[in-house]
Amino acid sequence: MHHVEHNGSSITLLTEKEISNPFLVLKDTFKELSSAREIHDELFEILTLSIRRNYWMTYKSPLVIYKKYKKLMRLFEAGWLIHKIRPDFTIAELICVPYDQIGLNNGEHKGYQLNNNPLINAYQIMNDLYNSYSLNSFRCNLFHMLFEGLMPSCVSYDHEFESYTVTAFQQMTDVISSLHLINQHEKDFELSQRDIEVLNTECEEFMEMDTLYDYDSNINDMHWHSKKDDIIQAIRISKTILNSKGFWKSHSNPANILYYYHDFLFIIDHYWEHYQLLLDQEIDFNTKWEYPKTEKGQLFKTNYEWIKRPWKFLHDQFEKKSISEWRIQLELCLEDVLSNNKITYRINRQNDDVLNFVEGLLFWKELTKYEPNIF
Repeated sequence: MHHVEHNGSSITLLTEKEISNPFLVLKDTFKELSSAREIHDELFEILTLSIRRNYWMTYKSPLVIYKKYKKLMRLFEAGWLIHKIRPDFTIAELICVPYDQIGLNNGEHKGYQLNNNPLINAYQIMNDLYNSYSLNSFRCNLFHMLFEGLMPSCVSYDHEFESYTVTAFQQMTDVISSLHLINQHEKDFELSQRDIEVLNTECEEFMEMDTLYDYDSNINDMHWHSKKDDIIQAIRISKTILNSKGFWKSHSNPANILYYYHDFLFIIDHYWEHYQLLLDQEIDFNTKWEYPKTEKGQLFKTNYEWIKRPWKFLHDQFEKKSISEWRIQLELCLEDVLSNNKITYRINRQNDDVLNFVEGLLFWKELTKYEPNIF
């Protein structure tokens, strides 16, 4: 996942209600399933895509696969939160290794130290994995399988099956099995006061995040990943797809869409941060920007009426929709683009709104060198 900081562990797909009680996600995912096999199968489908070229074309649309990815990622995010409150300290001692039994680590993973209690084993496996790896390592490994399976052509990509993929797959399988067993055990349990306090803190931190992901670069480094013209072309292609039916039945490389939509989100998130800075500085959003006479004529030939007052453009857009609403709309647009359906005019106006916003922000970036000093 380009732009994303791999060491971060941010929640991205859960609602406030689900962060406050991640067992709701387990209940929704497993429902009345007597085993974790069905969820294992969905994970295996994504792994299969990554090793069988163009196998994604056997599905009704790329959206079917993308929704399986999100379902699994929601489960891993819920597990990440649950490991912060489980096991209870009365059980925790049972999964801890006594000091006199500590073995030297010679660089080889010796596996889990299991006992005869399946629930204790489930807690131990979940905690071992979540304590050893960041949530984002699960996200990136799963996305890697999905991305490779959807056949990217916008970046140079190695289609060889690598050993770490097997390890990552096994770890995700173990987490799914553990969470299924924990769900069965916790079905009728209520959150304790301590649970509520810990999860409310997680929810507050989520709400205070300026960006959806922790990013490894800023807007000035954006074109290390993608050229401006390629991003604009992705916007144009998205609009073409939205007005087509069965687009992915006769076109290839839907992974490219995922790639550029990460760019779209990165751009929106960056300018949301910039808008917050402007608010902190109590900027007059109606301030006119000054442009060199030699460049003013060319700049004003664009169709952006807000060019005289770019700050007002940011202000108006984020007043119209919150950052959360823009992210949701971008995600809905992505799903529509992957769906193989022709989108109705009413919904497509909303998609146009977010795509035009991204394109406007790309032009905004070109004006940054003329931005008045805000310090």
